[in-house]
Amino acid sequence: MPVDRKKIDYDKLHEQYIVQGKSTTEIAKDSLTLLGVQASASLVYQSLIRNNIPVRNKSVSVSMSKSTLDIDQSFIDEPTIEWIDGFLLGDGSVKLEWRSNGFGGSRFSFGSVEIDWTKYAMSKLSAYGVSEPKQYGKTTERCPNIEWQSRTRTHPDIIKQAERWYPNRIKKVPTDVRITPTSLLLWYLGDGSFIYDTKHNTPHLRFATCAFLPSDIENILLPKLAALGLICSRETHKNDICIHSESVGRFFELIGSKSPISCYDHKFNIPEWLSKIHLCQIVKDDKEKWRAIYYAKTGQIECFKSPGGHFLLFTKDQADMLRKKLDGSRPYIHHKE
Repeated sequence: MPVDRKKIDYDKLHEQYIVQGKSTTEIAKDSLTLLGVQASASLVYQSLIRNNIPVRNKSVSVSMSKSTLDIDQSFIDEPTIEWIDGFLLGDGSVKLEWRSNGFGGSRFSFGSVEIDWTKYAMSKLSAYGVSEPKQYGKTTERCPNIEWQSRTRTHPDIIKQAERWYPNRIKKVPTDVRITPTSLLLWYLGDGSFIYDTKHNTPHLRFATCAFLPSDIENILLPKLAALGLICSRETHKNDICIHSESVGRFFELIGSKSPISCYDHKFNIPEWLSKIHLCQIVKDDKEKWRAIYYAKTGQIECFKSPGGHFLLFTKDQADMLRKKLDGSRPYIHHKE
């Protein structure tokens, strides 16, 4: 009895061909399990066309079949996702590749004028067959330095990440984006900057997020940064994320005080006083704030002042002593059973 072609489910076919990256031959070989019907490779191919699922061109299919990557094995784990999210928040790229005659897979790619940055950014993606950085293009007046570019092979893991970050082919921050010390470091190295205004003793730490939707920044990124103890805001006229001065120390506590690559040492060159703990990170309300200021003025608690005297600053030991003193000064409240 001939197979009813309408029974080949679109979602199952899309999952196996696009998401899992399997060939028509591989799908046909186990079609009864994968699709619920027995189908030949030609029928699988015809079903792709009928369901408007983009097919790979011949050169890509050959490339995938000769790849040393095992497309049936996933290399994704939590540390890798953290790296990927920091990579894509910053300078990294991943997109579904569409060519004139069909679907072309998906790869992670990276380009920078600093070869060490390119190597470092791709270093945790080696499971996907990272190419050696090569220089492409020509120098121009606007771009006097040629980028060092590297990319991975295509793999189903990468296709899933491309679909996660580019739904409908438009970049959108995933709601489950990982904001961790690892992803923060990659993001900062890529699109972060630090400038210190010596005249006014003011630090400016920001992320260039002009390409992100304001709603993604307000509803996804800022709450996740706040959960790490970082006081941030979105700068409306540029759509950048600003890390407030009182959180600069906390930020570098999370990502580390030294750059992993020497070409970006300047991004970690912060004044020592910014690494200390601000009073606002210790007190819970205005009542505690004024009590803490009183303790500092009367010498009951030792502390430092920022240049210009705007902020009270504490070492970890001093902060612990202040917290203990504030806890001891709180009135005891008896809760009725």
